[in-house]
Order: sequence, then structure tokens, then C-alpha cells
Amino acid sequence: MIIIGLGSGRTGTASMAALINAQPDAVCFHELNPTCAAHAVNPQSVLNTINEFQRIIDGGDKRLLTVDYARIPSVNTYNELLARDTNPKIMGDIAYYYLTYVDDILAINPEVKFVCIKRDKQATVDSWMKKSRIPRWRSLRWADRIKSWLTRTPYHDSWNFWQDHDGTEWAPNPVWDNTFPSFEADSKREAIEKYWDWYYEVAEQTEKRHPDHFRIFDISHLSSREGQRAILAFCGLPEEQMRLSDGIHRHKSRL
Repeated sequence: MIIIGLGSGRTGTASMAALINAQPDAVCFHELNPTCAAHAVNPQSVLNTINEFQRIIDGGDKRLLTVDYARIPSVNTYNELLARDTNPKIMGDIAYYYLTYVDDILAINPEVKFVCIKRDKQATVDSWMKKSRIPRWRSLRWADRIKSWLTRTPYHDSWNFWQDHDGTEWAPNPVWDNTFPSFEADSKREAIEKYWDWYYEVAEQTEKRHPDHFRIFDISHLSSREGQRAILAFCGLPEEQMRLSDGIHRHKSRL
């Protein structure tokens, strides 16, 4: 069984990974390999992941998995996989950037299940606005501003993954910029709002095409045993094997 979790980001994706990881014989990553991911234009990275997952489930060498070694959580989960005495029966990854490749994935493996988590639009946008700030201690903020003034280089206090830009106002990000679509907008907030609209419009269309494989769940499902049971049932887990929790909330790590 392969489970792919999705959502626009800031939607409990880390909690979703924790839920899947809690199941018997399961290993689930959270954004396993974003360095190789690209929005819509190149499915090869995600298809490699699906094929590698299936080979491991089928009893293949657990070492043969492409891992982004800049992602400490991915490396930790990979090491947990290697330390297992047996191969897992369930493998998964949770990342927003799978959305545009659902059809490609099902073409090579029609048994994959996709769980898409949806959160209130305004809460998601507010969370992304906060998340996309570049964290600095106050003293470092002033030091970087002075350095910027002395060197005549831009001072950046945030990233903007949702608009094409020249790096003057927002810092370029060589990994995450490639994984989001870009939108014409008068502000970053407006661009994120358009991203949320786009994401769940595509998700709803995908759910209609693949109702047995792709389903949208409200984020509240992650906070209740009944909701978790519904998610796991959709994925195909027998109820008697489900491991539910009253507290699986996880904060996503910094970008």
C-alpha cells in the first residue's frame, strides 16, 4: 500500500505523516525529496519515488531510495527504515507538490491512494505569510540591514514562492521556488490566495476523476479519532488494525 498525502501546505501535512507512521508496518516521509521536485513540468522525480516505494514493499533492498540529504527529517525516517528487521507493508510521503502528478502516478501504479487535507483559506494564507518570513534574531536583523546598505545588495526579510520576481524584494529560494506555481498579483498575500484557490480547484477536479483513489478531507479529521478512522478507511486499512491518536499534531519544520 502506497499513500500520498497532499494539501496546499500549512494544512497539517506533518500531522498526516505522523498518523500514517503510527500504523503497523508503515513508513511515511514528510517532503522526502523536494530538491528534485518541480511544479507540473517534470514527473520523473515523483514517479521514481513511487517505483522505489513499491520495490521496497515487494521485498526489495531498503537502501535503494532517493533521499534529499539536506532534509534532516527525511534522513531520520530513512534511517528508521533501514533499521527495520522487515520491509514495511505501507509506505508514503506527504507533500503538496504531488498534486499535478496524480494522473502520472496512477498510470504506473493504479493502487496508490491520495489523501488531500484542506484548511480554511484565510487561516492557510495567514500561516503561509508567517511561514515565509526569514527568521532572524533582532541583532542579526540589524546587522544584515547594515551589511545590505554597505554592500548595496538587497535586504530580504521573506521568501515569495508564488510570484516570479527578480530577487530584489524577496529572497530567491533554489529549492522551494520550483515547487509552486506562480501567479500575477499585486501582493504576496494575493498571490497566496490565488494559489489556495488554484490548489483546491485542481484537487476537486482530481477527486472527480479518481473518486476511489483521491479524496479531500477537512483538516479537522486529523484532530479526532473518527476523522482519522475515515482517512485510514479510505486508504484501505482494516479497522481492527488502525492506530488512532488524540494528539498527533506536529509543527512543520522551517523551510
